[in-house]
Amino acid sequence: MTTDRPTVVRRRFTLVALVIPVVVVVASIAVQLVLLPQVPPTIATHWGWTGRANGFSPSWLMPLVTALIGGAIPVAVFALGVGGLRRGDHGSSYRLLGAVAVFIAVLVAGLGAATLGIQTGRADAAAVLPPLLLPGVMIAALAAGAVGWAIQPHAPWRPTPGGTSAEVDVRPGERVVWLQGVSLARAGVVVLSVVTVIGVAAAVPVVLLADPAASWISLGVVIVLAVLFAVTLRYHVRVDPEGLTAVSAAGWPRVHVPIDDVMSAEVVQVSPMGEFGGWGIRRSAQGRGVVLRSGEGVRVHRRDGQTLTVTVDDAATAAGLLNAYAALTAGRRGD
Repeated sequence: MTTDRPTVVRRRFTLVALVIPVVVVVASIAVQLVLLPQVPPTIATHWGWTGRANGFSPSWLMPLVTALIGGAIPVAVFALGVGGLRRGDHGSSYRLLGAVAVFIAVLVAGLGAATLGIQTGRADAAAVLPPLLLPGVMIAALAAGAVGWAIQPHAPWRPTPGGTSAEVDVRPGERVVWLQGVSLARAGVVVLSVVTVIGVAAAVPVVLLADPAASWISLGVVIVLAVLFAVTLRYHVRVDPEGLTAVSAAGWPRVHVPIDDVMSAEVVQVSPMGEFGGWGIRRSAQGRGVVLRSGEGVRVHRRDGQTLTVTVDDAATAAGLLNAYAALTAGRRGD
């Protein structure tokens, strides 16, 4: 009996995003627990450019960090992707998620075991970082990610049929305005929250233990993540004689397609992960998107061949009104 392709995709994703990372992390933690009695109570956990230690932590913290970061991130990635795959969603983004999960697991597990390994048998926490340790662990993690990508079958996004646009009667000189709001879906809130929390968790030890330059960089990354989260929570969408405008409730960013650039508009069914690789302002092979949830949206085909997709309720009316205004504009130009 043959297994259908969506089931194969889901099973391989589970293997790469969950099973392999859990095995790798558990093995690393087991090695670290064996090494713990042989290392100082306080160990070096951060090194400067010269290879000399400048940050220290209790030795028991290393296996805990390996579990919380190396294990929790792949589990979160798996939880993010498996729901969509079970619903029949597809796309290369899921394949990338699996590869990222195994990459992170190998990277964190390798660094955890190596950090304790180079300090085994020492009486103090003054270990010098071997110059090839970090590159070696990174190469191993990248290789694991590449293998994870190769294990999963190729299942590119295939668009699903959308609905039909509404017939909207607009006379020359008449001004009709369509307004709608759209909020970030729960899955998007969870993903962006996890990314922000991970960014904060990663930045805290850097800010506390590292040099001022690295501290400011880490703090800047956290601020950028928080701002991106805030401006993605809700968008206001407007169609009027000037075209289509989607603007964050925070006032920025703003996306606008002038009516002179509109060739046509249609209703489409949108998958944030499968089609655009996530939520927010995105770009993919299908064009640019303001993608806050799955379901119906309006896709605007521009005269330069580009497209803009906005997920929003009542997309049929938005598409119909855009088509009506585009026809009036083309008539004035004599197209």
